[in-house]
Amino acid sequence: MPKMSLSGISVPKPVLVFILNALLFFPACYQSYKHFDPRLTPWDVGAYMSMVENPGGFEPPFRYRIVAPLIVKAMRALPGYGIEVAFSGDAAVKKDFFHFIVLNAGITLLVSVLLFMHLRKRLAEPFAYLGSLLYLFSFYSVVTNIIPMGDTSCHLAIIAGILLFESGKPAAFALTCLIGAFTKETFLIIIALWVVLNAWDRRRKFFYLAYMLPGIAAYLAATRIWPAETEFGYYRPGFLLHRTLSLFSPQEYNASFLFHVYLSQTPLLLALAVWLWMRLDARRERFHINRELLIFPFLIWLGMAMDIGNSTGRVAFMAFPALIFFEAKVIQALCG
Repeated sequence: MPKMSLSGISVPKPVLVFILNALLFFPACYQSYKHFDPRLTPWDVGAYMSMVENPGGFEPPFRYRIVAPLIVKAMRALPGYGIEVAFSGDAAVKKDFFHFIVLNAGITLLVSVLLFMHLRKRLAEPFAYLGSLLYLFSFYSVVTNIIPMGDTSCHLAIIAGILLFESGKPAAFALTCLIGAFTKETFLIIIALWVVLNAWDRRRKFFYLAYMLPGIAAYLAATRIWPAETEFGYYRPGFLLHRTLSLFSPQEYNASFLFHVYLSQTPLLLALAVWLWMRLDARRERFHINRELLIFPFLIWLGMAMDIGNSTGRVAFMAFPALIFFEAKVIQALCG
């Protein structure tokens, strides 16, 4: 593993990336903890906070996203931090919230490091590090990755699954899929699409779909053993068909959709515009869009079919390894 020397001490580069990113990310974590207001965030927050006390006790699909709440519940053995926060004066609630901040901030930093490791196989290291920063300070990392949400642990499962898939470690990949299914069920969809797109030229890699079966079976078993009524029919064909047809209704589109889908994805839109300009300019380096980027429009559709607005952008951002790679590659090509 490449290392850098600090006063004669050799430090692995991923460790340096973690330390530097932690120093850069700390202000965002502090502001989120100090000034968090649940009225301005998705109602998912209440679900995850309640599941710390009663894991699996919320309605689907939240009740199966138990990984983060279980870890936070275990963290109750650790000391909290008694600083005043905007949303509650209850000491127990503040302690759980603080632990959620610590857990999700730590996971976000870890994802940024793993993304750096993923990107440096494809880009020059300075641009691989830039990619880790593009993730760390992306709209959804700052807005949802620190507060009590399940997106953060799902991001970790996604990038871990991709690295294990690429390094040829099927047993660890299968274990990641098993755990990842209970971070957020969307993980299974994303990692399956990633495998299919990358196995197209390496047919033996299609066998990695079989290694997903334990995770899929465990998730389906959980939905049968602990079922519950819910007003949402997420992932059910009839529900998705109905929602897909409603996408043609103009009143479905509002300012929230514009903000959370277009403005939040400004880096990608700018990268696409620059890439198109480079394709048209014969003097510039030309390269194809990475095939994994095809996951993004699919997730846009999936998010819209479930809930036009905030959820659409959050679901689409889970293609972040493909998005960030494309953005960093465009910047590298411009600088080259």
